[in-house]
This record gives sequence, C-alpha cells and structure tokens, in this order.
Amino acid sequence: MPSRRTTIDTIRGLCLVNIFVGHLQLGQLNALSPSRLGFSDSADVFVLLSGISTALAFGGRAAGPFPNLLLGLWRRAARIFAFDLGIVAATLLVFATVIILRGSDKGYADHLHLLQNPGPATLLWHAVTLRQTVGHSTILRLYVALMLMAPIWLRLAVWRWWAPLGAAGLLWIAGGHFQLVMHNSLTGEPFLLSIIPWTLLFCIGLTLGMAMIRGVRAPVTPLLVVPALTLLLGYIVLVVGAAPLWPPAQEWILARHEHFWIGASKTYQSPLRLLHVLSLAYLVMALPKAPLIRLLHAAQPNQFLPRLGRSSLPVFALGAVGAVLADEVLDLVRDATNGAWLPALLVEVAAIAAFLWLADLISQRRPIRAPERPDRHGPSPTLDPALRS
Repeated sequence: MPSRRTTIDTIRGLCLVNIFVGHLQLGQLNALSPSRLGFSDSADVFVLLSGISTALAFGGRAAGPFPNLLLGLWRRAARIFAFDLGIVAATLLVFATVIILRGSDKGYADHLHLLQNPGPATLLWHAVTLRQTVGHSTILRLYVALMLMAPIWLRLAVWRWWAPLGAAGLLWIAGGHFQLVMHNSLTGEPFLLSIIPWTLLFCIGLTLGMAMIRGVRAPVTPLLVVPALTLLLGYIVLVVGAAPLWPPAQEWILARHEHFWIGASKTYQSPLRLLHVLSLAYLVMALPKAPLIRLLHAAQPNQFLPRLGRSSLPVFALGAVGAVLADEVLDLVRDATNGAWLPALLVEVAAIAAFLWLADLISQRRPIRAPERPDRHGPSPTLDPALRS
C-alpha cells in the first residue's frame, strides 16, 4: 500500500474548487456545480475521505498504547480548531469592514446584524466555543469533533475492521429520526453539519481505510455496480425529466432537506444522501478505467488538483474567507449596476481565478514526498488524517 494515495488528493482538490464555487451564493457559475446533479455534495465526500485518511494515517498505531493514539489525533483536532478560529476572525473582519463602509442593512451576509446585537465580543465568544456558525467554517467544527472521537472508533476497528459501524449506525439513526442536532446559540438555526448524524459517514470511511490496510478488496459485481449507477442517474432523471412534468416531484425536491427517512437532508444525513455518496465512492473504486473516473486514478502527485488536496486545510481556509469577501463585492456590484449580470459575472470569474492562483501558491509550499514502504508498527510520517494541512 503506498503511503499516500494520489487519487484521494485529486478528489479532495476537485472538491475544494467545487466548494469555493458553491460558496459564492450570489454567483451564477454555481449552477454548473456537480453538486447540483446528486443528493450529496463535496462535504459528504470530504467526510468520507477523512475517515479513510484517518485510518491510513493512524491504523498502524491504533493497537499500540492508547495515550499515544489519543495524543496524535487530538493534536490534529487542535490544529483544525486553530484554522477554524482563523477563519472566524477573518470573516468577522470582513463583516466589520462591510458595516463600516455600507451599514449592516446593506451587506449580503445574513449574520451581519450580530456584530451590532449582541455585539462583536459576544459573537466572537459563541463562535470560539463552537456554538454559533460564522461564515463557512462549519465543516471544520465537525472535523474537530470527529478527531476527538476518532481514537475510540480506531480502537474498535483494531478488533474488527467493521466494528465501528454498529455503534455509529445507531447514533446515525437516533440523530436523524429524533433530529438530535445542535442549534446555533444566537440565531437558533440547526447546525448544517452536526456530529451525531454525520458520525456514520466518517466511520464508514474509517472502516474502508482499515479494510485497505488489511488487504480487503471491494467486490466488483453487476449486483453492486448497476444499483449504484441507477441511484446516481436517478436524481438527474428526477430533476431533468420528472420534476418539470410531475408536481409531486417538484414538491419533494423543494422539501427534501426537511426530512430524514424520506428526504435527502444534509442536516440529518438522510439514508438517500448516504447511499448516493457511497455509490459514488464505490464506482470510483470498482471502475478505475471508466470515463472520467480514470482521470482521477491517472493523476500525478505534482499536478494541480493533487497538490491542492495535499494542502486542503489552508486552501479551504483561503476559500472560506475568500467566498465571504467575494459575495460582499458581488452584492456591491449588483447594487451599483442595478443587477446587471455581466459585471457580476466578471467579478465572479475574477474571484475564482484569484482563488485558484492563491491556492496554487499555497499548494507549492508542500514538497512532494516519495512513497514509502508501509510500516506494520506505526504510520508513515507522510500521512495525515482528516484535512491535510
């Protein structure tokens, strides 16, 4: 097993670009995002890959002294938390600048008013204590919680590589059915990515990583390939073919995020959403020579997307803050041009180009390391869990 799978880095890099474009809420190009073609999106893919990477990084030491395992994963949680604080601080700085220049009633962001009531100190405290969402750092808060819990799941996986799935599955059912999600302390909105419903997806990735370490191969059979393809294509058929002609389909699409069992909720991680991302992951593993998929497997470590994937934590932080800033600029341009689409489109293209350029500069700071022989007594030092920094 190579020390680092370039395919994982490539998918992460692609997701980072897609996440940035999707975060441009006033943009026009997000309508072209692949996330519009399925029940799941880049967040689901990232969490699944996080579980795989955590297993590949720490699976070798999971059977050793538990304090060492705990220290390694909690150190990673602290690093992710530090980046989360950086994103929050930079986002609040953008908000404060907008209020000074335009006023809280003219900016785009929903939470600009929180800087005035209850005030910056209260808002910062609630954000630092992970009780209130500010900007686009939601997924980092989830990663902090996942890394804190990961030692327990890894220890279970040492006994049987599939063992975490039972407890995580019960948590997922309870979290979704009883809507056990945290709510923002100041606005009352439910967190988009809560730890209880999303733990199962992380644990599925972790068990896949442990299975890879132990040489377990995914079965390639039409009994799995055909249902996976059917599920992926089903949403496209529903949106493009059925919805325009069938009002119940339109109603379901509009309300799909509100229900756990019969919806496709991101908040509660609905079964349909979970099956969609697992179908996508299975096809990437089972059909490496299929069109488009083979491009992921053929990527070289020194290419653009794999480099982004290896530096995904700082690149994500750049995109999270940059998207907030870009949306405020887009809102200003729309006001100044009476909603003209061309100036806004030019600003959006410029923002995406700037993000890609800066992300490329960041990714070049991490040298490419040659693959190392696997170590049965501990992880390769080139492997990192969750987001790669």
